[in-house]
Amino acid sequence: MQDRWNAFMPYPDVDVGHASTGPLSGLRLAVKDLFDVAGYPTAAGNAAVLAASGIRAATAPLVQALLDAGACFVGKTNTDELAYSLIGGNVHFGMPRNPRDPDLIPGGSSSGSAIAVAAGLADIGLGTDTSGSIRLPAAINGLIGWRPTHGSLDNRALRALAPSFDVPGFMTRSLEPMDAVMSAVGMPAANDRPISILIPADIFETIDGAIADEMIASIRSAVMPIRKIDSISSFSLADLAVAFITILQKEAWESNKTLFEQAPEAIAPDIAARLLSGSRLEDWEVREARAIAKLFSGEIDRLLGENVVVALPTLAMSAPTRDAEPESFAAFRAACIKLLCLSGLSGCTQLAFPITDCAGNISLSLLGARSTDRMLVYVARQIRAE
Repeated sequence: MQDRWNAFMPYPDVDVGHASTGPLSGLRLAVKDLFDVAGYPTAAGNAAVLAASGIRAATAPLVQALLDAGACFVGKTNTDELAYSLIGGNVHFGMPRNPRDPDLIPGGSSSGSAIAVAAGLADIGLGTDTSGSIRLPAAINGLIGWRPTHGSLDNRALRALAPSFDVPGFMTRSLEPMDAVMSAVGMPAANDRPISILIPADIFETIDGAIADEMIASIRSAVMPIRKIDSISSFSLADLAVAFITILQKEAWESNKTLFEQAPEAIAPDIAARLLSGSRLEDWEVREARAIAKLFSGEIDRLLGENVVVALPTLAMSAPTRDAEPESFAAFRAACIKLLCLSGLSGCTQLAFPITDCAGNISLSLLGARSTDRMLVYVARQIRAE
């Protein structure tokens, strides 16, 4: 396969079988190189991990479920190193090129899976989402991005980053294949209860006013009750982001401590710095962060019922260019995590999708209660009038 976008890992092709019929028949599947696939190594975006990997003898159960549903495997995809970034760069394997705007970053860490789908090389992009690694590249590349309810999908034979937040997730170009994927991996059908949409004023006030107005106008086009609320939480977005990052950094260190101790020179300096930050956290800091996460999760549980969703901007600001300075990447990451951390802290499901009738590349998200994943597709269809 010609891959001028650098979406796929440069592995020799191995025949990976799939069912001849099924709900995903005819759909091409690109798999982030964090999941084991029989006949391939698993590198997690790191040369030392690749060298130690060996060829896997078994396929991750989630990948196998997709193959059994008829999806056709087309390759393993590039990822940010150790899946620990939102930018899409990789010092070992390069930065995939954004087919919508080659000057912009692709977004990460599921960069290759996003690019494969956006460039038409795959129909389903399987990735992971810890701090936004599905939703952010989906938004930048004009895709549908689904972060499932935490713990709802099989994550065996998947390399961990921060287990409190890690989830497998998917990207597609439209809602129809996304709904088919949800069904194929066992997500329950949406109920037929009336649905209402909440618009939190404090969150929409953090983004550009013109973009916020376009988003809200699009939401209002859906034929369902809409209610504005001041906030979804008693905590500020900044405090929630700090709690999230504290837990993330601690668990990322624990997941990669052995690699860091054995081959520190094999880890990019910015990734290594974040890992070291996690190693230096005090136990009381982590306990306090987990307490905030628990309280916030309770607040979201009380706010959301099975028939309520929260509308959010997917990103806090426009994506930087791929040649931007590291400070610009850091500012982008910090701003976006304030919004992307909400589903991680709460364990709730989130669906990101482009608003089709808006100028430019505007991505809206829906946050729903646990196990209401397919309901979000229904609401998105109403907003997009599909």
